[in-house]
Amino acid sequence: MAAKTGRHRLTLSPQARSELETILGARYVTDDPALMSGYAWNTGVGKIPSGDKFTSIWPIAVVLPATTEEVAAVVKCCKRHGLSFRPHSTGYGSMGCVTSPDSICIDLRRMDHLEILPDDRMAVIGPYATANQLQAEARKHGLTCHVVGAGPAHSPLASATSLIGVGITSQFTSANMRNMLAWEWVTPEGEIIRGGSAASDLGWYASDGPGPGTRGLLRGFFGGGGGIGVFTRIGIKLFPINQKGEMQTVGQVPQLRSVLPAHTALLHALFPDYEAQRAATFDLLQDDVCTVLLRMPPNHIGWTLTETNAEFVRRTRDGTLPEPAQLHNGASWTILIASRSAAEHRWRDETVRDIVIRHGGHFAVLQQEEEELLYHNFATSQYVPRVLRASGGITTSFGVLDSFHFLPKAVEMGEMMLAKDSAPGGALCEGSPDEQWIWPHEGRYMWGENIIHFDATSEASRAAGALALIGHFAAQWKDPVGMTGLLVGPIQDVTGPRIGKAPAFARKVKTYFDKDDRSKTKEYVIPNMPPLVEKILPALRPVFSNQMVLRAMSKMLGKNGM
Repeated sequence: MAAKTGRHRLTLSPQARSELETILGARYVTDDPALMSGYAWNTGVGKIPSGDKFTSIWPIAVVLPATTEEVAAVVKCCKRHGLSFRPHSTGYGSMGCVTSPDSICIDLRRMDHLEILPDDRMAVIGPYATANQLQAEARKHGLTCHVVGAGPAHSPLASATSLIGVGITSQFTSANMRNMLAWEWVTPEGEIIRGGSAASDLGWYASDGPGPGTRGLLRGFFGGGGGIGVFTRIGIKLFPINQKGEMQTVGQVPQLRSVLPAHTALLHALFPDYEAQRAATFDLLQDDVCTVLLRMPPNHIGWTLTETNAEFVRRTRDGTLPEPAQLHNGASWTILIASRSAAEHRWRDETVRDIVIRHGGHFAVLQQEEEELLYHNFATSQYVPRVLRASGGITTSFGVLDSFHFLPKAVEMGEMMLAKDSAPGGALCEGSPDEQWIWPHEGRYMWGENIIHFDATSEASRAAGALALIGHFAAQWKDPVGMTGLLVGPIQDVTGPRIGKAPAFARKVKTYFDKDDRSKTKEYVIPNMPPLVEKILPALRPVFSNQMVLRAMSKMLGKNGM
């Protein structure tokens, strides 16, 4: 029910517009190009705007529902008029953009419900309750939430229901795919379904009853990325912290700091090599003494501790950066200890120090301001914007999701992928080839990902970034470094049997609930794939691993604006 009007856009039929305005009110329906351009503006993740950054696909219209019932009515309207749709919450990166020109963008910003239930250590939230809002409200009760690497402006509901996202506090806050409790969901057919305790009108405190878990069916590890309908409300876990009320913030932007509460310590442990770090890690996790355990590359610590890029470069050259930011000190853990009492704090501190020293490590000397800077970024997950500032473009790869036995190998392979192009004169931004972030989840397994910095204004640099990105997958297929977690869209199918039958199962779920593929996305599995193609795809891995093919794909991505 749409007509073409140029290379970017289709137009909404009068009948569809009339129905949408009846559902929502004319104020909350638009196809005005001046407004829709904001939904087509795409600088990817962490890139600065350069050139024409509008996507080639614009939404046919944007609607702003305020209730779950309105969302369901919009979805049913789309079905009646042969339109697709894509939910949009806070719009971090390109993940909220529509992926077909016949798609309605369902902007959920009016659905910002946020209710703290402190006695149950949980909250009930809508799609536009942001992580900083949730954390600020939770802290009034001595609680906090998990904040993913997208930072404080992301939607915890979107993180918990729809797309991979991990954050550095998951040693004690878990990660959001495990923090979702009861849920409310508008299916691609426009039906409203509640799960867990909410299904019986008993509140939002429990996710599943007896039998198979629905969170695995709807979310899994990676999530449907907007390809399985719209999630409108969830219960989400909160976690106790040793401070109640506002953080005591000092300094000024860009170097905001936070005073460490009582019974809290921030330590930076340095080890002689990665083997020693790995051995110490198992002991630290076994005794569960660390509230947060984060391995940042030294240059990323340097960017955090310096006010400007110019200061970072100057202090790198004159050798005045603090010990944790010096490039030869990569085998390290930044450790946060947060205790409820002096006795508990003494036990944690002494245990951590004993383990580190037993494995040949020592502790860097940090000034108070440096400790407060690192603590502030720990607590608020502001590391990402601090690290993004070093270049015009950034992406991430690898996604090692496995045992800490793989820690040394993950760092080694990451360096191998970046060494040539991050050297002086290389196509990537000059710096260290060590860009690996690593931390534990719930004391059980490692998450590691490799940051790739490139010049967003340079086609050659964008191509080098793309080569490093897809080259990681090819390297993983040839010489696995544990399980790969960043399996977006069709890469799941190409990866093949190493991740079992998950893509085939997800496709059955997608086809069952959305046989016409109205809930459009590129982050989910390929829908309605012919069985023969499904079988052939894993066999194509050698083709995708070929260096000539990789370079051709990288040049194409660089040319088209990675």
